[in-house]
Amino acid sequence: MTNKAPSMMMPALIAGGSLGFVSGIPISNCACCLWAAGAGFLAAFLYSKTCKKVEAGFDAGKGGVLGLLTGAIFGVVGSVINSAFSLITGGLDMEGMREAIDSNPMISDPGAADQAMQIFESVGPLFFVLIFALIWIVLGVLFAALGGLIGGAAFKVEEAPADTGDGWSSTPPTAPPVVDNPPPPPVDPSA
Repeated sequence: MTNKAPSMMMPALIAGGSLGFVSGIPISNCACCLWAAGAGFLAAFLYSKTCKKVEAGFDAGKGGVLGLLTGAIFGVVGSVINSAFSLITGGLDMEGMREAIDSNPMISDPGAADQAMQIFESVGPLFFVLIFALIWIVLGVLFAALGGLIGGAAFKVEEAPADTGDGWSSTPPTAPPVVDNPPPPPVDPSA
């Protein structure tokens, strides 16, 4: 067997894509950061299984790198799914935003509310979808990296010793066990 490190792409795609999809659904996206950390942890679990098969090492450092990749996939998938739901269901309507701004007790100046609405109307809902997607990706990367670090520490795999191919191994040879045999019987010189 070879102990070359396997690709991190498949565990990242499986964990980041599936949990990113789940977190993009409007009902379950309230726990988006938890889903992201879970995606990093799941990717570390899947990758550790692959590393055991090929006798490659896996630790918390590689888990963090795997978590970064998983978080990027998680963020893209989650933001696309959530944005699609928002655009389909009208979650970004301007009248709803106007009512939210008008009913906000922290905005006491009616001129500020009008300025905020002018900004919302001038840039359109697509701008807010893009800003939201960027935030989702950044949070996904951060929390999935944390999950990957934890998963790398939890599912650590030691690397098998490397064989140089010339008959020598990097592991030192072991001495044969010492057996305590009784001394041989004396030899009769007259015989």
